Amino acid sequence: MTETPHPSISALHKQWVKLENEQHELAMAIERLGGADLTVMRERQARLLLKIGGVVAAIQDAPGTTVEDFIALLDVALEHELDLACDIAFYGPTDYPMTARLLRAVVRTVPGFEFNSLRRWLSLPGQYEQLMCE
Repeated sequence: MTETPHPSISALHKQWVKLENEQHELAMAIERLGGADLTVMRERQARLLLKIGGVVAAIQDAPGTTVEDFIALLDVALEHELDLACDIAFYGPTDYPMTARLLRAVVRTVPGFEFNSLRRWLSLPGQYEQLMCE
């Protein structure tokens, strides 16, 4: 009997990013539509949130072996454990100089990696890039 290998944190992170982005877009659409009948959209949102919760639970237990795995874990923790992404967006990166410095240093270790939690919260054009390039 062969054991199915567990997906890595970075593989699960990619699933999480897609689900979080879809949920974020759906939440914005629900907000725009306001008083319309949103039952179908809210049901879809509830299903997405359940899937996100499942992926987050899998990430908590997934093996981490690469730098990318641990950076992906940090991204999920920023959103789901620390709520730091929304605080950085609300108060601004200048209120978190050490954290911003750490995030910039960490993201440079994996070319092409993006903190999805921060990208969604820092939604004005250029905000994310400003944080990562200072």
